Amino acid sequence: MNLPVRLGEIAKAAPEREAIVFQNSQLTYAQLDIRVSQLACGMQQLGVKPGDRVLLALGNCPEFVIAYYAVIRIKGIVVPVSPSYTINEIGVISKDCLPALVITAPELRQTFAKLNESLSIPHVVLINSGNLADEAFLSFEQLGNKSLTVLQETQYNSEDVALLMYTAGGPSLKPKGAMLTNANIYSNALIYSQLCDMGPSDRLLLTAPVYHIGAQTSVMNNAIVAGATLVIQKNWQGAETLVKTIQAEKITFFFGSPTIYKFIADFPHLSDYDLSSLRIAFTAAASMPADLYDEFRNKTGLYLTEGYGLTETSPTTTMNFIAKSGKQGSIGIPVPGVEVKLFDYEDREVPLGQVGEIVVRGSNVMLGYYNREEETSRALRNGWFHTGDLAYADQDGYLYIVDRKKDVIIRGGVNINPREVEDVLYSHPGIFDAAVIGVPDAVMGEELLAFIMVREGQNLTAEEIKEFCREQIAKYKIPRYYRFVPSLPKTASGKLMHKKLQTWISK
Repeated sequence: MNLPVRLGEIAKAAPEREAIVFQNSQLTYAQLDIRVSQLACGMQQLGVKPGDRVLLALGNCPEFVIAYYAVIRIKGIVVPVSPSYTINEIGVISKDCLPALVITAPELRQTFAKLNESLSIPHVVLINSGNLADEAFLSFEQLGNKSLTVLQETQYNSEDVALLMYTAGGPSLKPKGAMLTNANIYSNALIYSQLCDMGPSDRLLLTAPVYHIGAQTSVMNNAIVAGATLVIQKNWQGAETLVKTIQAEKITFFFGSPTIYKFIADFPHLSDYDLSSLRIAFTAAASMPADLYDEFRNKTGLYLTEGYGLTETSPTTTMNFIAKSGKQGSIGIPVPGVEVKLFDYEDREVPLGQVGEIVVRGSNVMLGYYNREEETSRALRNGWFHTGDLAYADQDGYLYIVDRKKDVIIRGGVNINPREVEDVLYSHPGIFDAAVIGVPDAVMGEELLAFIMVREGQNLTAEEIKEFCREQIAKYKIPRYYRFVPSLPKTASGKLMHKKLQTWISK
């Protein structure tokens, strides 16, 4: 079983059931299944073969869902990336995975035109293209309406790679592609859906960016596995639009980072809206502060459900249903089919109550990193995936995160590798040295603070540095705060001491 097969089953069993709601349009399950098959046929006609990578540079829209399922239906590999990435960021990923096809929005037309000057991508397809499609760009609508009516037969294997998710991190600074199989993503969505008691009457709101694995599993795939309705918001439009949509669409399930729940809790007219249809409000991607949990609970009457996972684990690893005797402040207990242990630095299990690194094995764990044998062997040791997160367990098996072993900043639920940002800062001709750390922020969880050593004779402002970064990295990775310093703390071997920088914050 895989996701497109499950979609086909529901389309046959309940063809008229509402599958997708987007703006003023709807798709039934039968219509969605047909659109997926038509696009799959079109891609086969273009020569997309099993194992080929198809890069999706799209935001939240029905075309993302259709393309995602169509690629897997023909045994291709979906490569989702943020449409906010710069040409440099998209270029790094494209050079690594060498896509046979790109599906994107008209706003990125020039990005891929320029990228094609150095990297030959066989086909680039534009959604909502109007008259923009030409010899260099194909139309999504035309590709999905090819004359082929019979899809070439496909034999699926549960261990076939279906999804290549690029994640921040690693000493090389370059993003790593986590290879997730049919079994990984289908089983994780199914377990998640069952634990949330999802069914055909549920209505799930997709607001979190769908190019992230959390939104794919928890919302998009969760909805389709359950035969429920997926209501898509194009992008984040503020708390007022969100609560209006929950009320108008009678949303029963919502997934968001703690930052989103902070915006909802701070909305001054929250009590004017009826959120009684909402039975599950799920949060993940970053730790939920206790005061925010209490504030949201007091203002809405809803218990938040918290989860933990990583891109490499598809992502759901643990869940904490506080309304069902869970424990506030915990990331919960392992979901069915997943084992979690806490290891010390020699990969020995630590005693109960002691802090250790979270390690995971089970149906959700990736096959490995694409083209990264060394990093794969480092992360997948002795049959366990090493997360880099530190936690302890109580006597009931509930886990509590205490720190991150790996150097990652989580801003608004999105992982940022500080060394990637430092690399961009180093490339500025006026900067001699730089360091980036995360600092607490009431709304975003963490914000980026850059320590800057300016070259002798140079004068730089924070705004000049921000402008330089805008050409190099996505907006959300650009540091918000800057501190100009005469030196940076380093070890005798010259390694930057990020931990010591944390002590400088209050100075």
